[in-house]
Amino acid sequence: MPTSFVFDPNRCTGCGACRLACSIENGLGPEASWRKIETFNPRRHPGAPVFHLSLACNHCTEPVCMHACPALAYSRDLATGAVILDESKCIGCKYCSWACPYDAPVYDDTRGVMSKCTFCNHRLADGLKPACASLCPTGALDAADLPAESLTSELEGFTATDIQPRIEIAPLKKTRSLPVMTAPQVQEPVAPPGAASASDITLKAEWSLAAFTLSAASLVALFAGHVIASIAFDPVAYVAGAGLTMGLATLHLGRKTRAYRAILNLRRSWLSREVVSLSTFFALAVGYLWMAPGDVWLGRVTALVGFFALLCADYVYSVLRTGHPLGNSASVLLTGLLLTGVSSGVVWLAAIAGFAKLSFYVVRKIDFMGRRPVRPVVSAARAGLGLVLPPILWLVDFEQFHVIIIASVIAGELVDRCEFYADLERSSPRRQMETDLTKRLAEPVPQAAI
Repeated sequence: MPTSFVFDPNRCTGCGACRLACSIENGLGPEASWRKIETFNPRRHPGAPVFHLSLACNHCTEPVCMHACPALAYSRDLATGAVILDESKCIGCKYCSWACPYDAPVYDDTRGVMSKCTFCNHRLADGLKPACASLCPTGALDAADLPAESLTSELEGFTATDIQPRIEIAPLKKTRSLPVMTAPQVQEPVAPPGAASASDITLKAEWSLAAFTLSAASLVALFAGHVIASIAFDPVAYVAGAGLTMGLATLHLGRKTRAYRAILNLRRSWLSREVVSLSTFFALAVGYLWMAPGDVWLGRVTALVGFFALLCADYVYSVLRTGHPLGNSASVLLTGLLLTGVSSGVVWLAAIAGFAKLSFYVVRKIDFMGRRPVRPVVSAARAGLGLVLPPILWLVDFEQFHVIIIASVIAGELVDRCEFYADLERSSPRRQMETDLTKRLAEPVPQAAI
């Protein structure tokens, strides 16, 4: 029977002994640890419980990190159930950290690879408990062999998922809640005892991915426009653009020399599917341009493969659980379709894709109001350049303003793509705690007993 963590939030004092034990056992250094401690309600809001949550990798029954990893760097020890990361196979793409809702995989800047809790698998093999469980002074953290069907983890701040995390969390006792007060008496902020990493998905960190996806959509659209309307372009420049695009895709990797491993997990990883399908598209496009120009069927098949690659690029972000991958104005597939319609002069295609993008953009901004930056100036630039000016110029004189229309659309798409990366968030325990606490504090407060 696989081992599971057992945690009792009623006993945890947030002392950090588990973090220190993890650091020492795995030689991570005094400031590094695979275990984090988060505090629910750190500001001590009246009427909301205050407790600590100690988390590392939960070695889930359905580990999304393993499924998402394009390099097949993850495996499971069938004897102990531990999910193990082989750092010698890791390409440092960080995709596993996007997928994990528990913030378990951690990027190591110095080595360019991910690292994570091993469940102290070497200790489990010797019949010992993980170091963090062994050194917990209050007995809040433990490990035991428990059947998966008996595990429960219903606790505010702990993300509920269908990936079956192997952790048993005891119910929080009512005595952990502070007494209700007639007037709020909030103390100064209390820092959580463990450092929790913020989302590493930022425009600054992932600018190369923003450039890569927009470039890929543009090249697919250019080729499709060539097939539909015989748009002329320099084959040499196109091949150079394809090489540059694939090069952009590797810039965010921690281990670029292992980039070839990104194609190994076609069965489960959308990232592998994106890399393989886009590489196939460029190979077919080069073959079409240099060996079979004018071959209608080869051209159509190549264009379809290109659009499938853009679809895969959208689904790469499905692991973030932020809505349907195609229901976003920054959708790479919609960008490709819009640019195809604009470049080839297909009015209905440009109109449908443009209307869909405008609708999704407005919905996103409305959803952001009150909780996320709306950026009115940036929004006006995105909508004006990419979705309002082009149809106006099209109606005035499509032939005369064709190049300006295409440039305007690309500029708008660039703004939208940058906003997309600036707004991306991955699930994490701290973010879940903030969300649950906000919901708790929004509930009506009962009158204090006299």
